[in-house]
Amino acid sequence: MKQPIYRLVVLRSLALGSLVLGSALAQTSPATSQGKTELIRGSLEPGVERLIAAVQDAVTASGGDLERMRADWVIAFSTGHYKSDPLGAQAAREVATQLVQREAVSTDTITARAWELNVWDYRNPSGLTLQIGTDMGSDKARVDNLWPTTPAVGSVGGHDTEQAAATLIGEQASSSSAIIILLTNTAASVGAAGNSLLGTNAPAYQDALQNYKRLEGSQDGATLNLPYRVSTPGGEVPGQMQAVIFVPKTFTAAALTPARSQQLAAPATAAPARSGGTGLVLGLLGLVLLGALAWFFLGRNRSGGAGPSGGVRVGDSEFALRGLPAGRPFCVIAGPGYASEDDLAVVPVQGLPAARIAELSRVGREIKVRSVHEDVRLSSIGGQVVVGDQSTFALRPDQPDTVLEFSGEVRGGGGVPKNITKTLTVSIV
Repeated sequence: MKQPIYRLVVLRSLALGSLVLGSALAQTSPATSQGKTELIRGSLEPGVERLIAAVQDAVTASGGDLERMRADWVIAFSTGHYKSDPLGAQAAREVATQLVQREAVSTDTITARAWELNVWDYRNPSGLTLQIGTDMGSDKARVDNLWPTTPAVGSVGGHDTEQAAATLIGEQASSSSAIIILLTNTAASVGAAGNSLLGTNAPAYQDALQNYKRLEGSQDGATLNLPYRVSTPGGEVPGQMQAVIFVPKTFTAAALTPARSQQLAAPATAAPARSGGTGLVLGLLGLVLLGALAWFFLGRNRSGGAGPSGGVRVGDSEFALRGLPAGRPFCVIAGPGYASEDDLAVVPVQGLPAARIAELSRVGREIKVRSVHEDVRLSSIGGQVVVGDQSTFALRPDQPDTVLEFSGEVRGGGGVPKNITKTLTVSIV
């Protein structure tokens, strides 16, 4: 039966209030979830500040002025450790994202590269450079899609910092405005069986330093140490990555109009004045009530008046939440062609091998995802890196879609191994 117009307006208003409250709470909540192993993103902010300061000082020492000149940012990631250290990989991507968000402006370019024993193409190189246009917010929102998420195909681990630097500087040979930042678990080169390292005395590396300078810092060759923290069920544990920075010996670039700091400040708007602590508390309580009412009414509408039970869509398959067994799998994720060995529903994902990849089960108001395949694993949920064989996520009306990412190595044509990353969306219906 159709709802009266006034009731639809009320319901939408209530839903909006719930979303506003959720956003406010997300900004004031701790960066981690109890019982899960997660990167504390805020712990990287001091390191990013020092990274920006180091770049600014280096450009000034080379005769440039980052405040008044555009820049070509080249951010390269050592990926040889990504499979064994997914949180370290996430930390590197987070540093790059924070750097771009805080420092890049209109007419700057952002180029992403990956390196191990040399630079490798994880995507068509032409798609790895993003120019920041006049709509800075929109362009910066796309930057996360540039960063590498897997090791190289057939990776044997290790990384050659000097070889990567020589290659990247060679790619920027015609630029006097490139700022090259290498992000790695250790600045010192790490060899692999059957492969030799270039070394700092090699002619190719020394030639690269004719027009570029390496910013020295620690004894192991890093410009900066970038510490971070990880939240675990047993408490916080420290982590660290390193950055190696190269800038032109003479930095020249087109002028910025307006200046960098003015552009970065432009999107900011003044926060509305608050009427005091009591008003804030009452406002939050009102939003809580609105959110509760929205959950109640919208839940009834979705389930035909049976309460906020609804359903969940996994890929193209839908499941009624009330019919899901508690604590036991209700479906499996697999590649096309997999024949289920039991009566569980199979959700096929194109590009995955024809085997059982993961199982989904309901635990209270959460969905648990458990990896069961040896080579293709659950790598992230909603952008959060997964450590271990399983993880959970909440079913929330203010966040109706959750993306599951599976990554790993499979055998391609002729038995040649290749890395794959596939996604699957889980939605509230």
